[in-house]
Amino acid sequence: MPKTHSVSIIIPCRDDYKYLSSILLDLSNLSPLPEIIVSDASKDHGAVKEICKHHQIKLLQVEPPSRGQQLDKGAEKATSDILLFHHTDTNFSQNHYDSLVQSFNTDSTIIGGAFLKDIEELYPIFRLFSWFHKVYTMHIGTLYGDQSIFVLRSVFFELGGFEGLPLMEDVKFSSKLRDYGNVSVITPKIKSSKRKFSREGTLQRKLKNMWLIILYRIGVSPYKLAEMYYGDQSSSSRGGQFSSNSVGLEKD
Repeated sequence: MPKTHSVSIIIPCRDDYKYLSSILLDLSNLSPLPEIIVSDASKDHGAVKEICKHHQIKLLQVEPPSRGQQLDKGAEKATSDILLFHHTDTNFSQNHYDSLVQSFNTDSTIIGGAFLKDIEELYPIFRLFSWFHKVYTMHIGTLYGDQSIFVLRSVFFELGGFEGLPLMEDVKFSSKLRDYGNVSVITPKIKSSKRKFSREGTLQRKLKNMWLIILYRIGVSPYKLAEMYYGDQSSSSRGGQFSSNSVGLEKD
């Protein structure tokens, strides 16, 4: 009888109160219920604590803000054999969940992967090239954080996780994952909120993201890029400094 895998969903949060409440409601209705861990670096941690308490979700506080550190610390506390790293503003349904578990249950060679991203809503002009995007992403493309990267827990730690990087943690991890073994990009397609594109403009946002990736590829430090991206230095501290009482799961 094939093994049925368990799933831990790790959600990094930084001042995403509205989206966090919405996604936790959706995830809490999944069956069978996965382990859900929110790794928070918000200014108002009390607000996040109340949201997680309402949904009976495990909460981890991380300081200072660093997406890589938040994901790594969440993974350390996770107990399931599949880790799914999910953004607060990205949808996730029972169909996504079933597809994830089924992929591992039916193919023992898969070590990780991500969901295919729905780009047509964000970039309507790319609709004509969606077939190319699908083929490229499934075979050689970078797996980005808003695609909900997933990986076997054992493999995650063998690869050194996200290395605590404050930015480009997904780009680096994607490269390591593809080099390590069989990666699967699965459906249904996953959608993210258009909030950042609406605020900054679709073209401007896309060009900004591309520019940051180019800078990373030519050797600019992720810590420097984090300063550029977030506009402050709180996300670029090296060494993964945490408050002494903030790395344990909060009970209530």
